[in-house]
Amino acid sequence: MKLKSIAAAVTLLAAGAAAHGASASVLLFEDFNSATQGLNWGGNANFNVGSPPGSVDLIGTGFFDLYPGHGNYVDLDGSTGNGNNPAGQLISTQVFGAGTYTLEFLLGGNNRGAGARTTTFSIGNWSTVVGPLASNSGLNAYSFTFTTTGGALNITQTGPSNQQGNVIDDIKVSAVPEPTTWAMMIVGFGVAGAMVRSRRKLALAA
Repeated sequence: MKLKSIAAAVTLLAAGAAAHGASASVLLFEDFNSATQGLNWGGNANFNVGSPPGSVDLIGTGFFDLYPGHGNYVDLDGSTGNGNNPAGQLISTQVFGAGTYTLEFLLGGNNRGAGARTTTFSIGNWSTVVGPLASNSGLNAYSFTFTTTGGALNITQTGPSNQQGNVIDDIKVSAVPEPTTWAMMIVGFGVAGAMVRSRRKLALAA
């Protein structure tokens, strides 16, 4: 097969891989701003709430606004009493397949003077713990890239509950392209570049 044909085939494969990676990038995003605020929130299209007695509250602008300027967000320890473990839990309605992902979110302390709290995040066989976060720790950005066997995203506020949990907002899960995808893209771009250089040389020789 001629170099030109090979280059064209590789470039097409790279373009297809790039398109696949782009279409599969952000799989889940939730900022809670379109959801109805309320104590003991019942969830929405993106998230279910774990089984009682644990609960969560959806608060924000004009309603227990602990972090002004951030719209709506979730207090991961709702208003169903004290002593529950877990205190509250969000479970994504979307189930993710086996693969590599990036999880991003904003997480802050309870901002009401209560004790430091800990939150656990997991998808399948992957999990991580954030905290304990002091009450005044602020609403900060976190990012984790990991490989998992797959499953729903679980966000769990450890107990015992005291109705003053960590606060979460802007949850995003993105797919990370497989290494073979990146390799195919690099090869495709490299061959395309070589073709351009070859044509320039031929043009100069002519």
